Amino acid sequence: MPEESAVRLVNFLEEQAGEYLRGAIHYSGDEYVSLYMRDDVDALYPPEKMEELTEYYRRENQSRTVEEPFDLGTNHCTVNFYDDAILFHFTQGDELGTVITLEPEAGRDIVTFITDCLEQLHYNSPQEIPRAPNWLKG
Repeated sequence: MPEESAVRLVNFLEEQAGEYLRGAIHYSGDEYVSLYMRDDVDALYPPEKMEELTEYYRRENQSRTVEEPFDLGTNHCTVNFYDDAILFHFTQGDELGTVITLEPEAGRDIVTFITDCLEQLHYNSPQEIPRAPNWLKG
């Protein structure tokens, strides 16, 4: 992700999530970039753990390209609720993705947050969202 796009995304996330933002990474191919990591969260994840987590999300991304038993369109984001975080995994093609984590208290307006993130990733990064839905293009 180009630096200018990364800065725009982090500014957007800080504006939207405020104190609830825990971290954001972007991965492609065999690399990942930590876009933002709050100090207390950064202390929990040394580089080797970040590599392990990134590899997990690469595999998850690739498994989502397998044909679903139903046709509802593209799966743009998975959301996982944990005790200590809400994790959003936005896939942006076969080998690209962005993972954003928030504090659980941020869970009030999840659909709006996901839609706003998709717009940022679609319009302000070099990747496109394949088969972007009409509600995103609007």
